[in-house]
Amino acid sequence: MTTSLTQSPLPPTHLVAALRACSGAFGLVFLYSCGYNLFLLAPSIYLLQIYDRVLSSRSADTLLMLTLIVAVAVVVGSMLDIVRRAALSRIGSWLDHRLRPVVLTASFEYAASTDKGAAAECYRDLATLRQFLDSPASSLLFDVPWAPAFLLLLFMVHPLLGVIGLLSAVALLLLALLTELATRQPLAHANFALSRSYLRFGMALKYIQVIRAMGMQDGAAQIVYREAEVARKAQDIAMHRTEIILGFSKSVRTLTQILMMGAATWLVLEDNSSPGIIFVASLLIGRGLAPVEGAIGAWRSFAYTRKAFNRLNDMLIAVASQDEARMVPVPERSGLILDNVGYTLPLADRQILKGVSLRLAPGDCVALIGPSGSGKSTLGRIIAGVMQATSGCALLGGVDISALRLCGGTRHVGYLPQDIELFGGAIKDVIGRLDGADPGKAIEAAKLVGLHETIMRLPQGYETDIGEGGGLLLRAQRQQLGLARAAYGSPALVVLDDPNSSLDYDGECMLFRAIERMKSRQMMVVIITHRMGVLPVTNKIAIMRNGTVAAFGDSERIYETFLQAPSPTGT
Repeated sequence: MTTSLTQSPLPPTHLVAALRACSGAFGLVFLYSCGYNLFLLAPSIYLLQIYDRVLSSRSADTLLMLTLIVAVAVVVGSMLDIVRRAALSRIGSWLDHRLRPVVLTASFEYAASTDKGAAAECYRDLATLRQFLDSPASSLLFDVPWAPAFLLLLFMVHPLLGVIGLLSAVALLLLALLTELATRQPLAHANFALSRSYLRFGMALKYIQVIRAMGMQDGAAQIVYREAEVARKAQDIAMHRTEIILGFSKSVRTLTQILMMGAATWLVLEDNSSPGIIFVASLLIGRGLAPVEGAIGAWRSFAYTRKAFNRLNDMLIAVASQDEARMVPVPERSGLILDNVGYTLPLADRQILKGVSLRLAPGDCVALIGPSGSGKSTLGRIIAGVMQATSGCALLGGVDISALRLCGGTRHVGYLPQDIELFGGAIKDVIGRLDGADPGKAIEAAKLVGLHETIMRLPQGYETDIGEGGGLLLRAQRQQLGLARAAYGSPALVVLDDPNSSLDYDGECMLFRAIERMKSRQMMVVIITHRMGVLPVTNKIAIMRNGTVAAFGDSERIYETFLQAPSPTGT
């Protein structure tokens, strides 16, 4: 028996699956386009009938009936065009509704594991696809296949007219290809520079108070302006090249019309053809070249949408490959195990952590202390599941902490980062981690950390809006609110990164009481700190140096052995 070593391919992404689900709707749009383009032949047939029947018979009744029939055909064609545009818009709306939650979740995952900027761009790409389906450019895709049909009709009228139309279409297609080649590099350069300009502008706004206080506003503006100027110059280059090529394409279009009418007139003179072919040839070449000419004008939209589709699909593939649809068992409250954990910075080949091993039991409180750069915060992020170790494993109740997010949203870990980021409006939503649960859980968490009375003194209590990112609160208040969020739902493990950095004496007392309550509920608490005042509430201490745990054990023993200053001896 042989075993296949090839890995089974991943199933189609949600984007590809959604587009396949729309195949029937796209088929209907194609049928509408067929009817629309067929009815576009009505004016050509009308002119031929006028020259062949009306003028020869001089019958007003025939003229009236032909006019009514063609008028109905034109109205029906216009209605088909309206219906197909509406159908494409409905398809775009359906795709947006179906894919938005999936793309949003995938963007969060991709931002956390790979690239925040790329994730934000991919999220915008979904809107780009929707806008393309809403735009006239999308209907051009269904008209382009009819260009050969109109050119074939020109060949049926006369081979000379068909050759002229074919050569003109080839010339326009070459100009479209030239547009793509001539503008690809400057547009890519412009997009990159514009993204950098927006990024620098966003960072400047984030730190505007510091920038103004330090007199750096003009310098920051120069940096943003410099990147914007690079983008503008690249866009100007692309625009000038496009204008030149469009000028040539218009000249080709006009010369084709003149040459077509001249050739048709020559055929009337030499071959005794019906004079109606002059107008018929002009109309057919107009309809045959219109989709090609429209494609030149919409080429940038086509290219941008294609790139948006590829970026979005690649992100969904990357997230699916990282995040195979598997169920992770709910961890038991049996403790935390770090087994030979290591972490190396991506692309830098610099090891931040190496061989970190320790164990915590339910109810333990450990302080991670050590000099700056010793790896404390990195280890805290790995324990909290924010980062994944590059070697070794971090297990909570026997389950890899980094995989706990696959447990259907169950909360097992609380985390208070050093830079407190509060997301949400009302206090109850901030504490409740935006999960829409019973507000009673938010109140319980606030009581656990001693914040309930403070919140109830506010005019709107738990409904009070804290402003964007907690901008209406003091830093100490944001830290206490972040602590309540970390304790929400009584998780098995709580990681606190420098939790007393902004607290006064009363705030520290409240923090210590909160930690004692967590320990009494058999919650494990990991405290990353530079301040020794928090050590009395711990029962374990881990001293970190150069990315390793230099000492770990009971707080009293570690303090007396490594941290207590030697007592002065008398002489």
